[in-house]
Amino acid sequence: MNSSFELGMCGTYYELVHEGERLLTSAGCPEPAADARLLLFFVMGWNLTDFAAGGGKPCEDDKKAEFLRLVKRRMTREPLQYITGTAPFFGYDFHVTPDVLIPRFDTEILVESVLPHIKNGDRVLDMCTGSGCIAITLFLESANAAKTVSVTASDISEAALGIARDNAAALGAQIKTVRSDLFERIEGTYDIITVNPPYIETEVIGTLDPEVRLFEPRLALDGSDDGLALYRRIVRDAGRYLVSGGLLALEIGYDQSKAVEELMRAESYVNVSTVRDLGGNARCVLGYAAQTAQAVCGLENI
Repeated sequence: MNSSFELGMCGTYYELVHEGERLLTSAGCPEPAADARLLLFFVMGWNLTDFAAGGGKPCEDDKKAEFLRLVKRRMTREPLQYITGTAPFFGYDFHVTPDVLIPRFDTEILVESVLPHIKNGDRVLDMCTGSGCIAITLFLESANAAKTVSVTASDISEAALGIARDNAAALGAQIKTVRSDLFERIEGTYDIITVNPPYIETEVIGTLDPEVRLFEPRLALDGSDDGLALYRRIVRDAGRYLVSGGLLALEIGYDQSKAVEELMRAESYVNVSTVRDLGGNARCVLGYAAQTAQAVCGLENI
Protein backbone atom coordinates (compact mmCIF):
# COMPACT_ATOMS: atom_id res chain seq x y z
CA MET A 1 0.00 0.00 0.00
CA ASN A 2 1.33 3.43 -0.95
CA SER A 3 1.98 5.37 2.26
CA SER A 4 2.79 8.69 0.57
CA PHE A 5 0.38 11.55 1.08
CA GLU A 6 -1.34 12.43 -2.16
CA LEU A 7 -2.09 16.01 -1.22
CA GLY A 8 -3.09 17.18 -4.65
CA MET A 9 -5.59 14.35 -5.03
CA CYS A 10 -7.73 15.65 -2.15
CA GLY A 11 -10.14 18.24 -3.49
CA THR A 12 -12.67 18.13 -0.66
CA TYR A 13 -12.57 17.51 3.06
CA TYR A 14 -14.33 14.19 2.52
CA GLU A 15 -11.50 13.13 0.21
CA LEU A 16 -8.95 14.42 2.71
CA VAL A 17 -10.40 12.22 5.44
CA HIS A 18 -10.39 9.19 3.16
CA GLU A 19 -6.73 9.78 2.34
CA GLY A 20 -5.95 10.12 6.06
CA GLU A 21 -7.78 6.84 6.70
CA ARG A 22 -5.74 5.12 3.98
CA LEU A 23 -2.47 6.31 5.49
CA LEU A 24 -3.42 5.34 9.02
CA THR A 25 -4.50 1.93 7.81
CA SER A 26 -1.10 1.46 6.17
CA ALA A 27 0.55 2.27 9.52
CA GLY A 28 -1.51 -0.34 11.37
CA CYS A 29 -3.55 2.09 13.46
CA PRO A 30 -6.47 0.16 14.97
CA GLU A 31 -9.23 2.70 14.21
CA PRO A 32 -8.06 4.59 11.13
CA ALA A 33 -11.44 5.96 10.02
CA ALA A 34 -12.34 7.35 13.43
CA ASP A 35 -8.84 8.78 13.96
CA ALA A 36 -8.84 10.50 10.56
CA ARG A 37 -12.19 12.15 11.26
CA LEU A 38 -11.15 13.28 14.73
CA LEU A 39 -7.90 14.74 13.45
CA LEU A 40 -9.77 16.69 10.79
CA PHE A 41 -12.30 17.87 13.37
CA PHE A 42 -9.40 19.06 15.52
CA VAL A 43 -7.79 20.95 12.64
CA MET A 44 -11.06 22.53 11.53
CA GLY A 45 -12.70 23.04 14.92
CA TRP A 46 -15.59 20.94 13.64
CA ASN A 47 -18.06 18.48 15.08
CA LEU A 48 -19.99 15.79 13.20
CA THR A 49 -22.68 18.25 12.11
CA ASP A 50 -20.07 20.65 10.74
CA PHE A 51 -18.46 17.79 8.84
CA ALA A 52 -21.77 16.80 7.28
CA ALA A 53 -22.34 20.40 6.21
CA GLY A 54 -18.82 21.27 5.07
CA GLY A 55 -17.18 17.99 4.11
CA GLY A 56 -17.92 18.45 0.43
CA LYS A 57 -16.29 21.88 0.24
CA PRO A 58 -12.87 22.42 -1.39
CA CYS A 59 -9.94 22.03 1.02
CA GLU A 60 -7.78 24.95 1.99
CA ASP A 61 -4.08 24.23 1.47
CA ASP A 62 -3.06 25.26 4.98
CA LYS A 63 -5.67 22.91 6.45
CA LYS A 64 -4.39 20.09 4.24
CA ALA A 65 -0.85 20.69 5.43
CA GLU A 66 -1.83 20.75 9.11
CA PHE A 67 -3.91 17.61 8.72
CA LEU A 68 -0.94 15.89 7.03
CA ARG A 69 1.36 16.86 9.89
CA LEU A 70 -0.98 15.35 12.47
CA VAL A 71 -1.64 12.21 10.43
CA LYS A 72 2.12 11.64 10.18
CA ARG A 73 2.35 11.85 13.97
CA ARG A 74 -0.45 9.34 14.37
CA MET A 75 1.25 7.03 11.87
CA THR A 76 4.09 6.65 14.40
CA ARG A 77 1.36 5.33 16.74
CA GLU A 78 1.49 8.42 18.93
CA PRO A 79 -1.83 8.43 20.83
CA LEU A 80 -4.53 10.66 19.44
CA GLN A 81 -4.96 12.24 22.87
CA TYR A 82 -1.35 13.46 22.93
CA ILE A 83 -1.70 14.85 19.41
CA THR A 84 -4.82 16.85 20.25
CA GLY A 85 -3.75 17.46 23.86
CA THR A 86 -7.15 16.44 25.18
CA ALA A 87 -8.73 13.32 26.71
CA PRO A 88 -12.33 12.93 27.91
CA PHE A 89 -13.02 11.65 31.41
CA PHE A 90 -16.33 11.49 33.25
CA GLY A 91 -17.82 14.10 30.91
CA TYR A 92 -14.94 16.56 31.33
CA ASP A 93 -12.09 17.34 28.94
CA PHE A 94 -8.63 17.00 30.43
CA HIS A 95 -5.43 18.40 29.00
CA VAL A 96 -2.83 15.66 28.60
CA THR A 97 0.81 15.46 27.52
CA PRO A 98 3.32 12.59 27.48
CA ASP A 99 4.11 13.57 31.10
CA VAL A 100 0.85 11.95 32.24
CA LEU A 101 -1.08 8.77 31.67
CA ILE A 102 -4.08 9.15 29.38
CA PRO A 103 -7.30 8.94 31.45
CA ARG A 104 -9.28 5.80 30.72
CA PHE A 105 -12.82 4.56 31.20
CA ASP A 106 -11.60 1.92 33.65
CA THR A 107 -10.67 4.71 36.05
CA GLU A 108 -14.14 6.21 35.81
CA ILE A 109 -15.32 3.09 37.66
CA LEU A 110 -13.05 4.00 40.57
CA VAL A 111 -14.61 7.46 40.69
CA GLU A 112 -18.14 6.03 40.48
CA SER A 113 -17.33 3.67 43.34
CA VAL A 114 -16.00 6.42 45.60
CA LEU A 115 -18.59 9.15 45.00
CA PRO A 116 -21.38 7.55 47.09
CA HIS A 117 -19.03 7.44 50.10
CA ILE A 118 -18.17 11.16 50.06
CA LYS A 119 -19.78 13.23 52.80
CA ASN A 120 -19.95 16.98 53.17
CA GLY A 121 -16.70 18.22 54.68
CA ASP A 122 -14.64 15.14 53.79
CA ARG A 123 -10.91 15.36 53.14
CA VAL A 124 -9.79 13.43 50.08
CA LEU A 125 -6.26 12.48 49.01
CA ASP A 126 -5.60 11.27 45.46
CA MET A 127 -2.10 9.85 45.00
CA CYS A 128 -0.34 9.16 41.69
CA THR A 129 -2.70 11.81 40.37
CA GLY A 130 -1.18 12.30 36.91
CA SER A 131 -3.51 14.58 34.96
CA GLY A 132 -5.58 15.06 38.11
CA CYS A 133 -8.60 13.38 36.55
CA ILE A 134 -9.63 11.50 39.71
CA ALA A 135 -9.03 14.35 42.16
CA ILE A 136 -10.66 16.99 39.98
CA THR A 137 -13.66 14.85 39.09
CA LEU A 138 -14.29 13.98 42.74
CA PHE A 139 -14.21 17.68 43.60
CA LEU A 140 -16.51 18.72 40.75
CA GLU A 141 -19.01 15.90 41.18
CA SER A 142 -19.15 16.52 44.93
CA ALA A 143 -19.79 20.20 44.28
CA ASN A 144 -22.56 19.25 41.85
CA ALA A 145 -24.11 17.26 44.72
CA ALA A 146 -23.83 20.29 47.04
CA LYS A 147 -21.02 18.69 49.04
CA THR A 148 -17.97 20.67 50.06
CA VAL A 149 -14.80 18.57 50.04
CA SER A 150 -11.11 19.29 50.49
CA VAL A 151 -9.06 17.52 47.83
CA THR A 152 -5.29 17.03 47.77
CA ALA A 153 -3.58 15.58 44.71
CA SER A 154 -0.06 14.18 44.93
CA ASP A 155 2.43 12.78 42.46
CA ILE A 156 6.15 12.07 42.34
CA SER A 157 6.37 13.99 39.04
CA GLU A 158 6.39 17.79 39.16
CA ALA A 159 5.56 17.86 35.45
CA ALA A 160 2.44 15.80 36.11
CA LEU A 161 1.42 18.11 38.96
CA GLY A 162 1.74 21.05 36.60
CA ILE A 163 -0.74 19.39 34.24
CA ALA A 164 -3.07 18.63 37.17
CA ARG A 165 -2.97 22.26 38.28
CA ASP A 166 -3.71 23.45 34.74
CA ASN A 167 -6.67 21.10 34.50
CA ALA A 168 -8.00 22.20 37.88
CA ALA A 169 -7.83 25.84 36.84
CA ALA A 170 -9.48 25.16 33.48
CA LEU A 171 -12.32 23.15 35.02
CA GLY A 172 -12.86 25.30 38.09
CA ALA A 173 -11.75 22.76 40.69
CA GLN A 174 -10.04 23.85 43.88
CA ILE A 175 -7.40 21.28 44.73
CA LYS A 176 -4.11 21.33 46.59
CA THR A 177 -1.11 19.64 44.98
CA VAL A 178 1.87 18.05 46.74
CA ARG A 179 4.96 16.54 45.17
CA SER A 180 5.50 13.32 47.04
CA ASP A 181 6.71 9.77 46.59
CA LEU A 182 3.49 8.19 47.88
CA PHE A 183 3.19 9.26 51.55
CA GLU A 184 6.71 10.75 51.85
CA ARG A 185 5.53 14.37 52.11
CA ILE A 186 1.87 13.86 52.97
CA GLU A 187 0.62 15.49 56.14
CA GLY A 188 -2.60 15.17 58.09
CA THR A 189 -5.37 12.60 57.87
CA TYR A 190 -8.03 11.94 55.27
CA ASP A 191 -11.49 10.45 55.07
CA ILE A 192 -10.82 8.94 51.65
CA ILE A 193 -7.62 8.02 49.83
CA THR A 194 -7.75 7.08 46.14
CA VAL A 195 -4.86 5.71 44.10
CA ASN A 196 -4.40 4.55 40.53
CA PRO A 197 -0.80 3.33 40.89
CA PRO A 198 1.49 1.78 38.29
CA TYR A 199 0.45 -1.87 38.26
CA ILE A 200 1.66 -3.47 35.04
CA GLU A 201 4.28 -6.17 35.44
CA THR A 202 7.66 -5.01 34.11
CA GLU A 203 8.02 -7.83 31.61
CA VAL A 204 4.54 -7.21 30.22
CA ILE A 205 5.19 -3.58 29.24
CA GLY A 206 7.12 -4.64 26.14
CA THR A 207 4.06 -6.52 24.85
CA LEU A 208 1.66 -3.59 25.11
CA ASP A 209 0.30 -1.64 22.15
CA PRO A 210 2.79 0.85 20.68
CA GLU A 211 0.58 3.73 21.82
CA VAL A 212 1.23 2.70 25.42
CA ARG A 213 4.75 1.27 25.51
CA LEU A 214 6.30 3.90 23.24
CA PHE A 215 4.54 7.05 24.38
CA GLU A 216 2.94 6.86 27.82
CA PRO A 217 5.21 7.54 30.84
CA ARG A 218 6.82 4.33 32.06
CA LEU A 219 6.84 5.77 35.56
CA ALA A 220 3.03 5.59 35.51
CA LEU A 221 2.96 2.04 34.12
CA ASP A 222 5.68 -0.10 35.68
CA GLY A 223 4.48 -1.89 38.81
CA SER A 224 7.63 -4.01 39.27
CA ASP A 225 8.14 -7.72 38.61
CA ASP A 226 4.74 -8.77 39.94
CA GLY A 227 2.91 -5.47 39.51
CA LEU A 228 2.23 -5.19 43.24
CA ALA A 229 5.18 -3.19 44.59
CA LEU A 230 3.30 0.07 45.09
CA TYR A 231 0.22 -1.66 46.47
CA ARG A 232 2.35 -3.12 49.24
CA ARG A 233 3.68 0.32 50.18
CA ILE A 234 0.30 2.03 49.91
CA VAL A 235 -1.65 -0.54 51.92
CA ARG A 236 1.09 -0.73 54.57
CA ASP A 237 1.26 3.05 55.13
CA ALA A 238 -2.23 4.35 54.33
CA GLY A 239 -3.67 3.48 57.75
CA ARG A 240 -1.59 6.22 59.36
CA TYR A 241 -3.21 8.80 57.09
CA LEU A 242 -6.81 7.59 57.21
CA VAL A 243 -9.27 8.57 59.91
CA SER A 244 -10.94 5.74 61.77
CA GLY A 245 -13.33 4.23 59.27
CA GLY A 246 -11.64 5.97 56.35
CA LEU A 247 -11.89 4.52 52.85
CA LEU A 248 -8.94 3.33 50.76
CA ALA A 249 -9.86 2.88 47.08
CA LEU A 250 -7.36 1.37 44.65
CA GLU A 251 -7.58 0.85 40.91
CA ILE A 252 -6.18 -2.57 39.99
CA GLY A 253 -5.29 -4.71 37.03
CA TYR A 254 -7.92 -7.20 35.89
CA ASP A 255 -6.11 -10.14 37.53
CA GLN A 256 -4.98 -8.46 40.78
CA SER A 257 -8.17 -8.53 42.81
CA LYS A 258 -7.32 -11.47 45.07
CA ALA A 259 -3.75 -10.31 45.76
CA VAL A 260 -4.74 -6.73 46.63
CA GLU A 261 -7.66 -7.87 48.79
CA GLU A 262 -5.25 -10.11 50.72
CA LEU A 263 -2.81 -7.24 51.21
CA MET A 264 -5.58 -5.08 52.65
CA ARG A 265 -6.96 -7.74 54.98
CA ALA A 266 -3.45 -8.46 56.23
CA GLU A 267 -3.24 -4.80 57.30
CA SER A 268 -6.59 -5.06 59.16
CA TYR A 269 -8.78 -3.30 56.60
CA VAL A 270 -12.37 -4.43 56.83
CA ASN A 271 -15.33 -4.73 54.45
CA VAL A 272 -12.79 -5.25 51.68
CA SER A 273 -14.45 -5.74 48.30
CA THR A 274 -13.76 -5.70 44.59
CA VAL A 275 -15.76 -3.58 42.15
CA ARG A 276 -16.24 -5.06 38.70
CA ASP A 277 -17.32 -3.53 35.42
CA LEU A 278 -20.31 -4.61 33.35
CA GLY A 279 -18.16 -7.25 31.70
CA GLY A 280 -17.29 -8.79 35.05
CA ASN A 281 -13.68 -7.59 35.04
CA ALA A 282 -12.17 -6.46 38.34
CA ARG A 283 -11.46 -2.71 38.28
CA CYS A 284 -10.86 -1.54 41.84
CA VAL A 285 -10.63 -2.73 45.43
CA LEU A 286 -12.18 -0.84 48.36
CA GLY A 287 -11.42 -1.30 52.04
CA TYR A 288 -11.98 0.58 55.28
CA ALA A 289 -9.49 1.43 58.00
CA ALA A 290 -9.66 -0.51 61.27
CA GLN A 291 -12.92 0.64 62.86
CA THR A 292 -14.91 1.01 59.65
CA ALA A 293 -17.24 -1.88 60.35
CA GLN A 294 -18.41 -0.04 63.47
CA ALA A 295 -18.99 3.13 61.51
CA VAL A 296 -20.59 1.48 58.49
CA CYS A 297 -22.48 -1.41 60.06
CA GLY A 298 -23.15 0.00 63.52
CA LEU A 299 -21.44 -2.94 65.23
CA GLU A 300 -19.66 -2.53 68.55
CA ASN A 301 -17.06 -5.20 68.04
CA ILE A 302 -15.56 -6.86 64.98
